[in-house]
Amino acid sequence: MARKKISDKPRRTILIVTATEAEALYFSQMRKDCRFSNLTVQWEQEFKDLEHLITLASRYRNSGNYSVVWVMFGLADMGLSPSDVKAQLAFAKQKKVGLAWTNPSLPLWFLLHTQTPRGFVGETKLIESALAKALPGYTADASYLLTDGMYLHLKLFPSKAKAALNANSYNRLVEEKLGLSAITLVPLLNDITDICGLADLTHNQKQLGMNKG
Repeated sequence: MARKKISDKPRRTILIVTATEAEALYFSQMRKDCRFSNLTVQWEQEFKDLEHLITLASRYRNSGNYSVVWVMFGLADMGLSPSDVKAQLAFAKQKKVGLAWTNPSLPLWFLLHTQTPRGFVGETKLIESALAKALPGYTADASYLLTDGMYLHLKLFPSKAKAALNANSYNRLVEEKLGLSAITLVPLLNDITDICGLADLTHNQKQLGMNKG
């Protein structure tokens, strides 16, 4: 009987470079919860602007030999307008860096797990207020993801497909007004699934149950 040949094809890897600590903490939760060992998350604290952040991510891609690299950022966090982002799309493509953004910030993604706003919500305070009703103890501060929100990704995961659908619906609502999608996390999440595989959450169920109790 012939032996099955073991593939020596290198394992694909993905790097997410984030503009904020909260983004890094959330995607680090995802890495841990889903057991995505070939996903690396890096909070880049030293950058001048979006172009510089893309340049740094490209350098990390080459030095770390990553298969795919993404930059994750919120427009409000970086003081960007939709036109500022559009101006960097060609540069990011040239540098082989994917851009995943939220407008105004990451909490929009959390909100889309529960609802689709009826129009563009550019005020972060409005999003935070809505989340505080859905997630007791919620705050937008990064420290939340290290305390009351340390299991946030795990809690939101069952609604991931709903959030993706809501994101598509929300983008259709606001693209005409803004000239740019309000949220582009779905392509990033698709890349993560393609490279890392399906999430394995079985080891987390007991822990989440204990946390609820």
